[in-house]
Amino acid sequence: MRVSQIMSRDIVVISPDKRVGQALNLMQKHNIRHLPVMQNDRMVGWITSRDLREVLLASMLEKITVGDMMIKNPISVNPDTHIEVAARLLLEHKIGGMPVMEGERLAGIITMLDLLSAFLTMLELLRSSSRIDLLLEDKTEALEAATGIIKAVGGKIINVALGPLKDGKRAYYFRLDRCNLAPIIDALNKEGCEVVDFIP
Repeated sequence: MRVSQIMSRDIVVISPDKRVGQALNLMQKHNIRHLPVMQNDRMVGWITSRDLREVLLASMLEKITVGDMMIKNPISVNPDTHIEVAARLLLEHKIGGMPVMEGERLAGIITMLDLLSAFLTMLELLRSSSRIDLLLEDKTEALEAATGIIKAVGGKIINVALGPLKDGKRAYYFRLDRCNLAPIIDALNKEGCEVVDFIP
């Protein structure tokens, strides 16, 4: 999935000559945390609610301009960037959002919330489901055996996520169509698969 598929194109912007207080009001009005700073149809900076919180004294809100506080060269991505890359950038730089640039043109904004929503959709986590967490030997055969048992008892697997490896065993998180897990857990236990947790 690409950034262009999930980015916001309805962009609220501000100019660098506006006061910080005006930027805060604009963010509150639109319930957003990031503002591209535009001058003559060109993005010249980026300002966030976190930047604005640094202005502690209310008396300063009408004196300091957006241009004084803005980030002049923000981290950015382009519309063709994979969302995994965008997510890694946000995490590595500890930021909540960034501009999406198409050359010199501001094409959109992508935020952590956009990415979270995309990942939830990709993993089908919003779909009604059940989950079984297993601790298995880190071998393909062990995973295949557990998958076969679940399917044999009628479980329909949506996806499987891998957890950390420890002492030669790995956690596997099986997400299934919502079902009665009791017979599946019983069958797994009988075959020596270690069920560590489940969500009916």
